[in-house]
Amino acid sequence: MKARTSRKKITGFLMILPLLIVFIGLTLYPFGYMIFMSFFRYSLASWEKPEFVGIDNYREVFRDRTARSSVDFTLLLLVTAVPLEILLGIGIAFLFRDSLGEKVFRSVLLIPMMVPAVVAGIAWKMLYNFEFGPINYFLTLLGGEKISWLGTQFFSRLGVILIDVWQWTPFVFLVIYAGLQSIPRDVVEASLVDGARGFTALRYVELPLLRPLIWVVLIIRVIDALKLFDIVYMVTFGGPGSATHSYSFYIYKVGVSFGWDIGYASALSILLLIAITILTNLLFRFLRFRETLEL
Repeated sequence: MKARTSRKKITGFLMILPLLIVFIGLTLYPFGYMIFMSFFRYSLASWEKPEFVGIDNYREVFRDRTARSSVDFTLLLLVTAVPLEILLGIGIAFLFRDSLGEKVFRSVLLIPMMVPAVVAGIAWKMLYNFEFGPINYFLTLLGGEKISWLGTQFFSRLGVILIDVWQWTPFVFLVIYAGLQSIPRDVVEASLVDGARGFTALRYVELPLLRPLIWVVLIIRVIDALKLFDIVYMVTFGGPGSATHSYSFYIYKVGVSFGWDIGYASALSILLLIAITILTNLLFRFLRFRETLEL
């Protein structure tokens, strides 16, 4: 009996061994190598061998103005785009629930999320065009002046935030809408019998039931905002200057596009991973703390 059990274990291990090898080769090894290289000065632009510099690469991050600017812009995305997406997604989900033409509206609202980032970037770059863009055209029709959407710090940052909100509000809407469909009808009907109507039912019955989903959406969007790259790459390429450098885009710029500085890019990546881990854990701890208080 023991021999048969051990044979089954060996067979099971051999069956998952190829997957383990792929996982180690494509995930654990590159990650470990990145940590290792973050302590070296190593640039692919030169023919010099890697030089051990300890934590100098990490120190350089705090002295680097462009790195600080990329952190500022990434934090701006976190405190503006993410809350807007959450509020708009929840509001639209409640607005179109059980409405006339609900299926049509739902399909149309999901289009921005389904559009590939490359296509969306090209389309928005055309919309923001100073001379021929439709946005400036309608502004002039209304008596306003043309705006240099990609030429000034304020409007270029605003433009990236608007694209992010346009692209990811449908994701929030989809999750909350699915959550609304799963709320038991007897709970809602019981609240109506007790006299809950409109905003009262929304605040005290439906939103508490949706709270776990809202927290999941918030955590996912925080992680995605910290990793924002594609829209910046396609629309502004970090410009003007370094105004719209997201942190992920700056890592790409240092490690691949211009610098080829593998050591410094590795240190930047490790700090991003640490920031994502800390923020995610803080959100989870806050969620558990709220649940403990409610109990």
